[in-house]
Amino acid sequence: MVAKEYCCYTRPYSNIEGYQRAYTLCYYASLEEEGVVLAVQRQQGGECTTEQVICPTGDFGRLMPLMRYLCENGVGLGHWTEVLDDAGVAYWPCMAAEGGRQSGKPTRFVAFAGFEGENLVHNPELTQSV
Repeated sequence: MVAKEYCCYTRPYSNIEGYQRAYTLCYYASLEEEGVVLAVQRQQGGECTTEQVICPTGDFGRLMPLMRYLCENGVGLGHWTEVLDDAGVAYWPCMAAEGGRQSGKPTRFVAFAGFEGENLVHNPELTQSV
């Protein structure tokens, strides 16, 4: 059995009457055989929208500070891949289970939300809530 590394950062937003409904942004990264899978997920009520990419030549240790940056700055869906582009990260979009986005680049489905596996190693130093 091969252990896989992953991290998760979460950023909750409160309900502000007349301005926004409560929601949470989650930033995930997982080291897989194909490379490093990165995902941003918006959870609001019972709905969940996820955008994923796979970095085939990605360095897990280099990408973790970038995921933390996304979380601490509240970069959300539709904009986080622009940060990856600015940082020079090579990636392919993945088709997420719900609300996946497509582009002209190669895509594949990555079952990212499967954190129930016993073969995952959680590094608590790379996980936080803000």
